[in-house]
Amino acid sequence: MLTAVIVIAALAAGVTGAWSPCGFSMVETLAPAGYAGRLRTTAVACATFAAGALAGGIVTFGGLALLGGALGAGAPAVAAAVALAAAIGEARGARIVPQVRRQVPESWRRVMPVPLAAGLYGVLLGLGFTTFILSFAVWALAGIAVALGDPALGVAIGVAFGAGRAVPVIALAPVGGGRWHAAMAERPRILRSLRIVDAVALAGCAAALFAAPASAAVTVTAIGFSDPSVSGATLALHRPGAAGELRGPAGVQPTLGNHPVVGGSRRAWIEGQVVVVPGVMAYDAPGADAVAVSDTHVAWRAGAALYEAPLGAPPQLVVSGAVGRPALAGPLLVFEIDGRIESYNLATGVRTMLRREARAELRGPSILGDRLAYVKATYRRQQVMIGPLRPQRPASDTTLYGTTPSARRDSGHEPGRFPARGHINKPLWDRPPAGVTDTLTTTATSLDAVYVTRVRKRPGQAPAPVILRIDR
Repeated sequence: MLTAVIVIAALAAGVTGAWSPCGFSMVETLAPAGYAGRLRTTAVACATFAAGALAGGIVTFGGLALLGGALGAGAPAVAAAVALAAAIGEARGARIVPQVRRQVPESWRRVMPVPLAAGLYGVLLGLGFTTFILSFAVWALAGIAVALGDPALGVAIGVAFGAGRAVPVIALAPVGGGRWHAAMAERPRILRSLRIVDAVALAGCAAALFAAPASAAVTVTAIGFSDPSVSGATLALHRPGAAGELRGPAGVQPTLGNHPVVGGSRRAWIEGQVVVVPGVMAYDAPGADAVAVSDTHVAWRAGAALYEAPLGAPPQLVVSGAVGRPALAGPLLVFEIDGRIESYNLATGVRTMLRREARAELRGPSILGDRLAYVKATYRRQQVMIGPLRPQRPASDTTLYGTTPSARRDSGHEPGRFPARGHINKPLWDRPPAGVTDTLTTTATSLDAVYVTRVRKRPGQAPAPVILRIDR
């Protein structure tokens, strides 16, 4: 439903854009009695113009959506506010600001073959922001694409906008425009009516976005860092291959080792083969690559095992297996093992299954008070979840953030065949952009946000981690 109303708004915005000097000149250029010279050339030029308009729309709005995704976007409330503001402007017939006071290069149609010039004109008009803008909807759609950060939706907006810009031109050009072309130029009421249509479509977008399930604001907190931990106002960050740092009221402080963590009033990190808890002691920990600390205990992962120690006491093995990064709150140790999340009370020795789900990997848990945050990964989606610190099904938890799965599914249909809607008409899940693999790994929980590590991998490049902050 949401995608449909946004696509309708994009189509309406594209059609409205045809009521511009550029749109009028396109009809004249492509008409058989114009620069095309004959109907066959007109037909070819209409095809190249339409293809160019579609390509331009995809480049603009698909690119803006990719930018929003790279910035960690996912804010339908912001997108709804943009759509509503634009709808009000359209309904009032307000002057379009900011305005792009440019037209397509007139000389192209005189010095180039008409089909080539038509294709290039189509690209410029499809881009949306290279010529006069006739509707606030163009700016609103750009804001929506960035705010939602969904590349598939961005492409859909671009296709609809490009189609809207192309259809009036290719419909009128073969007949030379005729009385409809004259009406477009002579009757401002037509453009005013189209802007009212844009206002209604944008209002529908705003309503659909406001009605969409709540999604937390997402921002990029740190680039090049991973494995966050939080205690009060202090955020600890690991920098792969280098020393970590602490960020807090006192500013940014580098740590002596890597994998720094904070918990309660304590901090800890790893120096070589040693886990260091400043002011307490250093623990021999060969192979340690993740650590957790609280006011009473310290724990670390080394290879396929978790170890813990009361502060100042010798360590002991807690569990072995495919374990993830541990989290501590007092004597309660929470960890991922074999794709499920368990807890171990270091004071009582009670081990509890907190979360598990068939065909899902649950990872990167963190705890604060009575709340548990973690990443749920399936073949369809990766999600940051939060719920009570007690055993229950992941389906009962709240989803704070979601993105595409790490693996990229196939297109869903054979080459040359119509696109499938999925098995037995079920919709297929979203795919990550081609050449991009995003993986959500570890979390940290504060009073007002959950932090998560996102590792992005592109072909031929090293993995690039960032820390995303998701408002609770």
